[in-house]
Amino acid sequence: MIPRRRIDIGWADLADLLVGGGDNPLAAAAQVRAFENQAAALLGGLWVRATASGRDALDLILDGLGLGAGDELVVPAYTLGELIVRLQGRGLRPVAADVDVDSFAVTPQSVARAISPRTRAVVALHVFGAPCDIRGIAAVAAQHGLPLIEDCAHAFGARIDGRPAGSFGSAALFSLEVAKPVATFGGGLLVTADRELQAAAAAHLDRRPYSPWPAARKTLMKCLEECAVRSPAYGLAARMMFREQKAGGFERFYRGLHDRVRPADVAFSCFQARRGLRRLAGLAQRNRQLNQLWTDLAAALPPGFTVQARARCGEPAAYNFVARHAGDLLRLRRRAQALGLDLAIHGEVLDDVAPLLGQTDCPGAAQVFAQAVAIPLHLGIDAARLRRMAEILAAVSRP
Repeated sequence: MIPRRRIDIGWADLADLLVGGGDNPLAAAAQVRAFENQAAALLGGLWVRATASGRDALDLILDGLGLGAGDELVVPAYTLGELIVRLQGRGLRPVAADVDVDSFAVTPQSVARAISPRTRAVVALHVFGAPCDIRGIAAVAAQHGLPLIEDCAHAFGARIDGRPAGSFGSAALFSLEVAKPVATFGGGLLVTADRELQAAAAAHLDRRPYSPWPAARKTLMKCLEECAVRSPAYGLAARMMFREQKAGGFERFYRGLHDRVRPADVAFSCFQARRGLRRLAGLAQRNRQLNQLWTDLAAALPPGFTVQARARCGEPAAYNFVARHAGDLLRLRRRAQALGLDLAIHGEVLDDVAPLLGQTDCPGAAQVFAQAVAIPLHLGIDAARLRRMAEILAAVSRP
């Protein structure tokens, strides 16, 4: 079975797993600062702090911007469903802006339609590493006097007119989870040029206790998962895990499992910082390699698939290959699994959050959600596997 995801774990990561708890907090702080400084250099010299997760970075941004109960926040209609629950848990009122069916991203026009007198901020997502029209969205936010939050969870290394994604809004968040472009086995980044937001976030982060063990536990969990994915039994396991008629059930369970081991209110560790420095050093090469693989896979797709328009607004980072297919996706996936290809569909990819908010004015997000198919894109795909994937997709997409 060609798996939907592979985790990039090297020998240096395993060595860190064995010795990662041996650093004292002072030595750890120096390594974390070195990682933050290197990330800042890649992000145009902005202020950068490492956080417990991308969600943690978002919470710190919302706190720093002073958003409170009853405030409206414009969010993409096609995004992670857990984001809506998190925002509502804070008393915020998310309002979905529809997405373009080709790029899967919000547009300046859809953001403008979603803004009301109660809106206090706008969130724009660079979906699957593809830059959205962030300049146009920033102009709309500025016209209304609203802070813009860039969700760069998928987009480390993406660039727009030579500028890095994450440098256009009032603040940005990055995820450093295991499948992201820069993976530190948990963690995130808060990026901003706003001095008041910097001070508020630093005051919170500097009080956090230091412990390497939450990240070490997550690493061990991911090592075991990767062993399972690479085993001969994975094909049978995938057919069992992803067989439900309503796709997304196992994916939600999987995300919930990660939530239980995700460190919260703990300082970013030296264990993660050392990995982060290695990942940052290899980021440009990784993006080049996977972007080329994305191009090759797009060229090899049979008729019936419509690939994401990902380079309209800039140079994308490499995160997930998602195409639209108008056929029966449950049948498509079932047939692909039988031939040895693990596809993700519907809520296993991202969510249409408009129905969660009681909105019926986001047809673009509904269409993308109904047709989205994630095809494996990772460093385990070589030329032979790419040819095999194209053959399987051609076979299963025929009536």
